[in-house]
Amino acid sequence: MSQPPAMTADVRRTLVRQLIEKEPALSSRKIAAQLGVGKDAILRDLEAIRQEDAAAATEPAAGEPEPAPDTGRLVLVLDEPLRQALAVLRAQRARPDTPAENVAAARAAIRALADHLAEQGAQRR
Repeated sequence: MSQPPAMTADVRRTLVRQLIEKEPALSSRKIAAQLGVGKDAILRDLEAIRQEDAAAATEPAAGEPEPAPDTGRLVLVLDEPLRQALAVLRAQRARPDTPAENVAAARAAIRALADHLAEQGAQRR
């Protein structure tokens, strides 16, 4: 009879994570016994899991842009109302929904509005 292939570290770590989520007080010895591996492997997995969780806690939430250095760039999250507004702007030019077209539409709209406001300000003087 042939033996099953050895469990990869990634698979084992996933199983360890599932076990400790189900039963947080489970000891490393009991986890090792359930998975048929050594306690030292489980201790390494637990440390790697802690590091992964700590790294995930410091990353920005999904959908939020990472803070950019002050380089004169404006970063916007495209929520649904902004997507709809960009769709209207792109439709005026019959352009596709691509990041480059969204940037072009937003830039054109900002410039047009700024020009309009500048003209109104000049007329009031």
